[in-house]
Amino acid sequence: MNKNFWLTGILVLLLSCNGEKSTFKISGNLDKGEGMMIYLKEMTSTEMIHVDSTLINDAGGFELNGQLPENRFYAIHTQPESFIYILAAKGDKITIEGDAQALTSTYTVSGSEDSRLIRELTEEQNKVLARIYQLNRIFTDSVHSPDLLEIKVGLDSVYDGILESHREYTFAFIEDNLHSQASLMALYQQIGPRHFVLDPENDFKYFSMVDSSMGILYPESDAVQDLHRQVDELKQKQRLESMSAARLEAGSSVPEIALPNPDGDTILLSSLRGSYVLLDFWASWCPPCRMENPNLVKVYEKYHDKGFEIYQVSLDKTRDAWLKGIRDDGLNWVHVSDLQYWNSIVVPVYNLEGIPTSYLIDRRGRIVARNLRGGILEQELKQIFNP
Repeated sequence: MNKNFWLTGILVLLLSCNGEKSTFKISGNLDKGEGMMIYLKEMTSTEMIHVDSTLINDAGGFELNGQLPENRFYAIHTQPESFIYILAAKGDKITIEGDAQALTSTYTVSGSEDSRLIRELTEEQNKVLARIYQLNRIFTDSVHSPDLLEIKVGLDSVYDGILESHREYTFAFIEDNLHSQASLMALYQQIGPRHFVLDPENDFKYFSMVDSSMGILYPESDAVQDLHRQVDELKQKQRLESMSAARLEAGSSVPEIALPNPDGDTILLSSLRGSYVLLDFWASWCPPCRMENPNLVKVYEKYHDKGFEIYQVSLDKTRDAWLKGIRDDGLNWVHVSDLQYWNSIVVPVYNLEGIPTSYLIDRRGRIVARNLRGGILEQELKQIFNP
């Protein structure tokens, strides 16, 4: 899946189809703004396009104008990198008031229900960011405290509570505003660089809800179409993961692996058929894997002569690191690797999301169990070889 989620920010571009353009107007009064410039920019997926600008008059008044064929998102600012966001539609007459020196935190908007909802969403987000900033200040002030670890644990707990509360707010916002394109913005909120409030996979329900609603109301929108492609890709990924999980259930035949050993000879996993085999995915750079290796050495020495083998697949990046890990840990069994790290051919086949991951395979090449480690693995082998 494209990890950029197509839309990498809290603003998304809406509707770029051809059509007759219509005008909209944004006006208002801003305190402490006399003599300042105010800018109107259209938001696209890659840039901000200048639309209009004007000088705020001595009374704080201003007027900005634009043309559009369909509803679109815009950014307004009086100071660099300090934006407020609106959604303009044909014929809109939007009014903005606030403090020009602190526009993002003081503005109010009327004349556009979508823009009002955007204001509601961003205001709540700003409250969350302020609370997180306070936590960061407390941590910074406590760096030299002897109780730093305890303080950090407490701050982490508070942070988790803040984030979960905002997630619940976002869920409710989406459910209440499925008629509004502001719900698209809710999907892509960030509380830090690349730190999204919602996750497309874990929160798929809400991405699907917005996709369904926006697809009916605004089917020609570029952003809606992008979301639909993302949702379709997520559905496909879920289907593949489900199929993979079923393929790797106990009793299933284990997928074949054919990779080179340290000497360059290709070793098939199936070549060990007739023995009980522990298929183990590891890497020399993986501390939990290295911690488990002594347990594997122990059970291998105990049960190898009775028909137990280990086929260890490394996700290492370099041959030197791989071989050093083998030597240092005294791993005297079958080793294979294509040295492609997480791009290894085995990763999608076995749906690997982390290591160590292991499968115990019977003499016929069928999966007995997954992720048996330490004493649990030894107990299973004892029941197999010493019933």
